[in-house]
Amino acid sequence: MPLNLTIYVDVLFLLNMIVDYIVLSSSALISGRETVKRRMLLGAAVGALYSVIIFFPQLQLLNIIIFKIIASAVIILISFKYINIYSYFKIFVTYYVINAVYGGGMYAFYHFTSLGSRMNSSNGVYYIDLPLWAVILMAFIFYYIIKIFSKISGGRAAKRQIRRLNIYFSGTHVTVNALFDTGNTLYDPISLMPVMLIEADVLRGKLSESLLRQVRENSTDELPLLHELHPELKLRVVPFKDITGSKSFVYAFKPEKITDIDKNTDIERMLVGIIGTQLSAEGAFNALLHSKV
Repeated sequence: MPLNLTIYVDVLFLLNMIVDYIVLSSSALISGRETVKRRMLLGAAVGALYSVIIFFPQLQLLNIIIFKIIASAVIILISFKYINIYSYFKIFVTYYVINAVYGGGMYAFYHFTSLGSRMNSSNGVYYIDLPLWAVILMAFIFYYIIKIFSKISGGRAAKRQIRRLNIYFSGTHVTVNALFDTGNTLYDPISLMPVMLIEADVLRGKLSESLLRQVRENSTDELPLLHELHPELKLRVVPFKDITGSKSFVYAFKPEKITDIDKNTDIERMLVGIIGTQLSAEGAFNALLHSKV
C-alpha cells in the first residue's frame, strides 16, 4: 500500500543548509583551508537548494550522477577560493568523503535507535525519516569530533593555511599563495624583523635577472652591484640553518606593503626572503608566511 508523503520545503531547505554548512566546515578543517563565512553560507544555500529541487518530479533529470557531481563542483567553487587544480581537487574529494561518512553515520543512527520510523523515497530520492533536532545534533557532534581529532593529530587547520597575498615593491606587485606554517621562524638578525619566503620564479620580470641568478646560485658575489640596481629594496643577506643543520642565507628585501587579500588587511613589519627552489611539489603554494603572522 503506497504511503502519502508530505515534504515541507522550508524545513527541508533549512535542514540541508545547516548540514551542508557543517559538512563544508568539516572539509575545511581536514584540508587546512581558510574559510570566509559568507562564501560558506552561500555554498551551503546552493547545496540546500539543490537538495530541494531534486524532489520535484519535473526536475528528476537533475538527480542523475553527472548533475550531482556538477552541483558539488559548483558548491566547492562558491565556498572556497580557487587556488589551483590540485587544491581544488583535494577539497572536492574531501567534501565527498565527509558527505559519505556523515550519511553513513546518520544511517547507523537510524538503524540503532528508534527515532526514525522508516526510510522514505520521493522522485527517486531516498531520505531517512528522523526528527529535525536529531539530524542537526548529529551534524554538530560529527563536526566537533573532526575538530578534536584535527587538534590531537597536529591541528593541521590551525598550523597550515594557504593565504593569498599581494606584495608591493619597486612600483609593482606580485600575488602569491602563501602557506602559513609554524615551522618558519626566520628573523633578520639586524632589524629583528620576521622574514617570509617567496620563490624566485614569482619575481621573474619584476626584479633584475642578476638578482634572481644570484639567488639561484646562492651567491653574494654581486651584492654591491645589486644594491645599485635595487636601492629601493634595501637588500640584505639573512643567514639561517636548514633542516640538515647546514648554514645558508637568503636575500631579503623590505616591501612597500603586504596585503592579505582574503582578510583585506595589511601585514606589518615583514621582510620578504627570496629562495631559488620550489616550495611545493604540487604547486599548491609559492610562498611561506612567518609563524608570527
